[in-house]
Amino acid sequence: MRLVCDNAIKLFPGTAPGSEGFTLEEEFFYEKTEEGKVKHIVQNVLEPELIPFFPEHSAENENGMPAVMIIPGGAFRRLVYNFEGEDIARWLNTLGFAAFVLKCRLPVNEHPSAEDVALIDVQRGLRLIRYNAPEWGIDSKKIGVMGFSAGGFLSALLATAYDKNVYQRIDAADDVTARPDFCVCGYPMINYDVSVEAGQRYISKEEMLAGIYPFQELVLKKYKPDELVTPQTPPVFIFETDDDMTTLADNSVCFYMAARKARVSAELHIFRTGGHGFGLGDDNTQTGEWKKLFVNWARGLGVLGN
Repeated sequence: MRLVCDNAIKLFPGTAPGSEGFTLEEEFFYEKTEEGKVKHIVQNVLEPELIPFFPEHSAENENGMPAVMIIPGGAFRRLVYNFEGEDIARWLNTLGFAAFVLKCRLPVNEHPSAEDVALIDVQRGLRLIRYNAPEWGIDSKKIGVMGFSAGGFLSALLATAYDKNVYQRIDAADDVTARPDFCVCGYPMINYDVSVEAGQRYISKEEMLAGIYPFQELVLKKYKPDELVTPQTPPVFIFETDDDMTTLADNSVCFYMAARKARVSAELHIFRTGGHGFGLGDDNTQTGEWKKLFVNWARGLGVLGN
């Protein structure tokens, strides 16, 4: 079964760059967690799309509302569409954001350009939002990216590699910048080398590497967002837990320190407990605190009004 959304926006008019001559059958299915929650999983994406979510009521603003492109996590091999996509979008709508969940291609599949397809999609997704901002009632200067886990890596990658030439111009949308105005990373993977080195303090190197597939390794070795930070990188908001054994907090720390070194505005929150993959988090525990902290941060940037 394929995830079908009537209002989905195709990223490309034809075959997506980097997938020429390649066939793949998209899958959409449900998976129950040990806690009894149900994940909505999308994998084997060949036709990337943006799924838009607009607030029912937005504050009057002559320049339009702010917007966020959301990149779900899923270990670089699938997308957790509900917990780290749709649920996030609906929450952002309550704040007055337009939200777009990105259904992107992933390096686990054997695309001819497996190491670049995700970056191609995140660049094109942000450009489409900015290009269509006037029509959609969006402020083109308040468009950010928010990603979780592997999606956090892609969020950081877009913030630091938005100007990498990874595909040829297709239409007028590619004439606008892919640079997000702000970047949010939830429990992100950032640097392959840091993850492996840090993992040796908690689990064996072999166990760490066992969770990384060959095509995932391609993109993680080619792109290291902490090493790509420049003074032009947009403001960054990062949150993580100290007991996350999937994407260790060392990743968040190294990205934060890289931003500091480049004098990029950055904010980092590491909660004592909460594990990995908590999405919106639990308002009765520390993991739910990131939402309040993000709102205050966004107001401080001028992205949100009071």
